[in-house]
Amino acid sequence: MYTILLVDDEDEVRRSIRDLTPWSEYGFEVIGEASNGMEALDFVEETMPDVIITDIRMPYLDGIGFIEEVRRSRSSSVEVIILSGYDEFTFAQTAMRLDVAEYVLKPVSVASMRDVLKRSRARLDEDRAKVSDKEKLDAFYREAIEVYKEKFLVSLIAPTRRQDAAAIAARAEEYGVPLEGRMFAVSVIDAPSQPLSTVAVEEIIDEATKEDRSIIPFQYENQIVMIFSSDMQDSFSPLFAKQVYRSLSLLQSRIIHYFSRSFNMGIGEIVHESTALPESYRSALEALNYTQIYPEQHIISIGDVETIENDHIDAAGELRSELVLAIKFGNSEDTEKAIHAFFQGIAETPNVQNTVINILSIISEICSSYGRNVATLLGDEDLFLALSHANSLSRSESLMTKLAKRANEMASGVRENSHIQFVENAKKIIRERYGDPVFGLEQLTDEISVSPAYFSTTFKKETGASFVQYLTNVRLEKAKELLKSSDAKTYEIAEMTGFSEPNYFSFIFKKNIGVSPSQYRASHR
Repeated sequence: MYTILLVDDEDEVRRSIRDLTPWSEYGFEVIGEASNGMEALDFVEETMPDVIITDIRMPYLDGIGFIEEVRRSRSSSVEVIILSGYDEFTFAQTAMRLDVAEYVLKPVSVASMRDVLKRSRARLDEDRAKVSDKEKLDAFYREAIEVYKEKFLVSLIAPTRRQDAAAIAARAEEYGVPLEGRMFAVSVIDAPSQPLSTVAVEEIIDEATKEDRSIIPFQYENQIVMIFSSDMQDSFSPLFAKQVYRSLSLLQSRIIHYFSRSFNMGIGEIVHESTALPESYRSALEALNYTQIYPEQHIISIGDVETIENDHIDAAGELRSELVLAIKFGNSEDTEKAIHAFFQGIAETPNVQNTVINILSIISEICSSYGRNVATLLGDEDLFLALSHANSLSRSESLMTKLAKRANEMASGVRENSHIQFVENAKKIIRERYGDPVFGLEQLTDEISVSPAYFSTTFKKETGASFVQYLTNVRLEKAKELLKSSDAKTYEIAEMTGFSEPNYFSFIFKKNIGVSPSQYRASHR
């Protein structure tokens, strides 16, 4: 099912198109409406539709300006259909320049709209089908140089022998690989297992990154690897990390457009030498594993989770790692299984005691990381008395299971609170920045280092409103205060509350409050 946004300043026209068109018959769903370009941009910022059907002549921001903004800063893949009552050559020329799919003159009959939807559906289906075209796979491997280039890129993240920076730079120049900069980070995308689909993802990535020399994508072991580089000073590592996250979020939008699903992505640690890329790659794989623990997050950076050291893991080290993961990120059943694995095969009393000490140490470290004392997990029960009574294998396992489950409940509560905390931080930032007319979802999510898609879902779940709705409400509440308490002119209040266009401010105010700003002021004086 493809999604559609309707944009027209005439309510009757929108209603007629919406109610009379058999959308589902052609595989479409109307997910939003807007009465002008500015409203439509707010909608597109949060939910990118597959198709936009828009009028040209609208107040505040007309259809041409709206399409230009969508193409410039949001997406080149969304299909645009213009419905206009103006049969002017200049409009048609502009539509061609902006890659508009259809230019349809009003009034539009039901039959005409059916034909438009048929053609649009065919184009969208073709977009999705062509990414798995066998001819593209053949073309990808046609040039032998690409094979050697691919081997070089693989050697950067999984070297069979130690390479020096000078040799890497020389080979990068030979193969035309833009491996330059002071900082690097590796990302791994868990691509589909089918070969053609994997290549399709690569081609989407190539298209998205072909103008950006700071991103190098390639395939390795059924995964898509991306090497990011930056010329910024080392002190700007947090900003570089945000840029990497933002690039992957935009790429995720393209992948969803073509595949109707998200792919999991892991981001490795930032390194400062090309010779250290294997370390970044290994940590990216580790971050990718966390997407199985956090299924609602499809992009995870290793910097967002605690790294478990595993350079020299033996059998005991594996058990320890599994228990830490189970307590911190799993559920009660996972935790019980991890504890049981520690006690399997133990028969002698010294082994039982050593196992209890090891597990207690792990739980204690986890509690300390959350600012808690392990002794408080049992409530009023004395931990040391309980340990003294755990003098058999079954009693020891029972007590350690009880402690681990309590620690798991504590960690789960902290994770839930962390989601609420970033929402509270976002609300605080909105209240501080509402007066900035360019402040929007992208600026906010960059500031709190959360992907726009995950933020939008969580924010609406916690507040009951979308980001745009919440920001608009904050601005309108402040505008109401100023209208009641100051003599500032309407255009001045619009500017103070983040509305760059006074007429648009009046339009939004009346739409939400029910009266114009001047009427509201008069009724409260």
